[in-house]
Amino acid sequence: MFTSTIFAVIGFLGAGYSFVVSAISINKGPKCLMGNSTWGYPFHEGDYLKDESLYGQCLEPVNVVPWNLTLFSILLVIGGIQMLLCVIQIVNGLLGTLCGDCQCCGCCGVS
Repeated sequence: MFTSTIFAVIGFLGAGYSFVVSAISINKGPKCLMGNSTWGYPFHEGDYLKDESLYGQCLEPVNVVPWNLTLFSILLVIGGIQMLLCVIQIVNGLLGTLCGDCQCCGCCGVS
């Protein structure tokens, strides 16, 4: 059970990394070809999330802003769900490690 807890902690860290990277990517926006023929990040601190007319600042690739939002929003939600499941597994593994099968001491309420 303790090994399961260790792997759940590693899974939580990976899911947390994915969650943070997704949130930063949504806030920063996609890298695209701008009007001055250079590649860069034309959006500042998520301003494009409130104003869809700013999407026109990205000339190439076509439809990169909705694609970026869709991809990283899905990754954000999946990362959050993954972290929740890992926390549940960590609690389960710690209880299993401390209580074992509950036959010797009755700590789990089973007689």
